[in-house]
Amino acid sequence: ILKTSSLLRVKKSIKAVGSGAEFKEISEQFFSSVNTVETHRKNILLKTVEKTTTGAVKYAIESGLFGD
Repeated sequence: ILKTSSLLRVKKSIKAVGSGAEFKEISEQFFSSVNTVETHRKNILLKTVEKTTTGAVKYAIESGLFGD
């Protein structure tokens, strides 16, 4: 189970990716490295069983992750 702060970071990351932000922009926003952002993206793909970032964003929208 993700802690609330981790879940919030994941939601913000997915939103940033969905809006077309580059990994460098996202890393600067979260004060982390581009490699960390890429690792988070890979982990999101594994958890959602999606093959593409677009698929993961679509999954997040359809599952109501942004319905807050």
